[in-house]
Amino acid sequence: MVIKFMKIIKSNIAILLFIVLFCTPLHAREFLNTVLHLNFGGMYSFATKGDILDEEEQQISTEFPESNKTSHYETAYCLTLDIVPMSPIILGMEEHAIKFGVRTSYRFHFLEQRVKSGDEYSGTLMDYKSWMIGPVIHYAPYIGASDLNYEYTANGGFTFYALVGKLDGNLTAFPAIRDYKDIAYDDKTKISGYKFDIGVGAEIALCSLNFGMNVYYSQSKIKMQDQIYANAGKDAKLKEGCLELYVGIPIEYFIEPFIPRF
Repeated sequence: MVIKFMKIIKSNIAILLFIVLFCTPLHAREFLNTVLHLNFGGMYSFATKGDILDEEEQQISTEFPESNKTSHYETAYCLTLDIVPMSPIILGMEEHAIKFGVRTSYRFHFLEQRVKSGDEYSGTLMDYKSWMIGPVIHYAPYIGASDLNYEYTANGGFTFYALVGKLDGNLTAFPAIRDYKDIAYDDKTKISGYKFDIGVGAEIALCSLNFGMNVYYSQSKIKMQDQIYANAGKDAKLKEGCLELYVGIPIEYFIEPFIPRF
């Protein structure tokens, strides 16, 4: 997985250099006036349910004679970009502010299976990539004036977003059973489909980097190229609760906020 992560960084180094060299300068401790957020992170699913997992667990219960504990969890390497070039809208008595923008994401996902039945057996059930895009809201609950020209600053805030996009990759059925019996099942197929995420995040700017986390609900509609499971067709759904931690490179400049005056 480390090698795959390094390949991701290497493949995106040109984009990184372009932004750093040609876009607006970096500034420290700023959230509100950041117009681009380039974030690198990792995701872990703390709740995973779906048709495919039900089929897997049914087969596991027949293959393992002893009582067993089966778990599925997903990890992902994440690259996200928030584009929020608009001026912040100052709300209330000039105490907090909001911005609207667009978020895009590119992720490498690994859905793992683990069975504990005396010994532990495990393997990768699915590995796939996803590309997503959708609206994002940046909200700063506390702001401060930076000078006398109606400019405001904030070094932390919250994000609210919804993303939709496509996925494609591979499914290798019964990985824990293969590990248990040390045999090679030929139950592999290509997968494709659609993915939807909705979530909330918190972010803080420290020095010249942003640090944050997202908590979100994810639902995937998956289509298998070949029918793998006897009691299911080629279509399946996957539902997850996810936690994502990231570090970001902020690209920012000060722009005049829109202050409604009556």
